[in-house]
Amino acid sequence: MYRCISCGAQVQELYRQYSPTVLKIVKCEKCGEFADKYVEYDPVIVLVDMVLLDKAAYRHLLYNSNFKAYWKLVIILLLSESFIRWSNKRQQFEESGQLMSFKSERNFYFELYHTGLSLLSFVTGVVLLTELRWKILRSRPAKYRRLDLLKALVIGGCAKLLSLISIIWKQDDELEYQHLLIIGYSVLCLLTAYSGKFIKL
Repeated sequence: MYRCISCGAQVQELYRQYSPTVLKIVKCEKCGEFADKYVEYDPVIVLVDMVLLDKAAYRHLLYNSNFKAYWKLVIILLLSESFIRWSNKRQQFEESGQLMSFKSERNFYFELYHTGLSLLSFVTGVVLLTELRWKILRSRPAKYRRLDLLKALVIGGCAKLLSLISIIWKQDDELEYQHLLIIGYSVLCLLTAYSGKFIKL
């Protein structure tokens, strides 16, 4: 079962294929909009719309696409965030002249462990708060699944990959501002993915 990316209603199909080269996108019966315009778009366009925080693009990826590599995204996020933390600490040790004590790759694995625990606690907190929200409001969506929530958090968390650029910039005066902008954008991406996930049906 698919979802309309405009209103979130369930639709039986996204398009009808009349020949190998001709297909017609189905309109949603509830809102009258195309059920999923991204079916005929290039994945790069979907990615650009996700960068622009378009909720419909997030819904397309969560509900109507064949994307299955969420575990790969989690690994990439863990490795990149750990590397960023490790690199920032390495710079601090370089400035203080204590780099020799920090050269061990063991420190990178420590950062990886720390990042994994942070991610696990964040995801657990969001899931528990969401469950609490549904119990308090007593308006749990009919098709709510925790797995979909986890997928939304992984997709929304991909904005943290922008932090890799801050390693290249290495401008100490502006690094703090860049870091704050990246954190702000990451929060917006997480909120967009989270709000795009929950649709009352």
